[in-house]
Amino acid sequence: MEKSTRIQMLEAGLTLLGEVGFRGWSMRRVEDTTGVPHGSARHHFSDQRGLVLAMVRHLLAVDLPRADETPTQQVSRWTGSELAYTRARYELIVAAFHDRELTDELVRGRDQLVAVLQARGMTKPDAAGLATALDGMILDAVLRRTPPDEIETQAVVNRFLQ
Repeated sequence: MEKSTRIQMLEAGLTLLGEVGFRGWSMRRVEDTTGVPHGSARHHFSDQRGLVLAMVRHLLAVDLPRADETPTQQVSRWTGSELAYTRARYELIVAAFHDRELTDELVRGRDQLVAVLQARGMTKPDAAGLATALDGMILDAVLRRTPPDEIETQAVVNRFLQ
């Protein structure tokens, strides 16, 4: 099934943001990367802010654990095949320091992750602690360029499952 232009732009926008950061990112560059006519981003998202907020919502939906995915598998995905998205997430977190609406969206996403972990049997404090610990571990791995198979995810997860 072919992806819609909107989804293609969201994915290209996130990948581009993760690769070049906000300094090298623009709506025009997202359009060029997607291969759509200039003006397409405005048509689908109104303006740059609309595109960024839509990218955040898309990222948060993609970031959630998949059915039967363990935290170790999720971290491997985030630091492997979805590394550009993970780097984009950190770019967006920094941008959220000065943007309340962006902050609210990112917090909502974190709350969704905690809710998924709770639904899988963790207490809320343990789920929130694990989400925070994994976030720190992933940031460290991304900064160090640690290969996914060298990240000690299970040791961190085990501390919250005791």
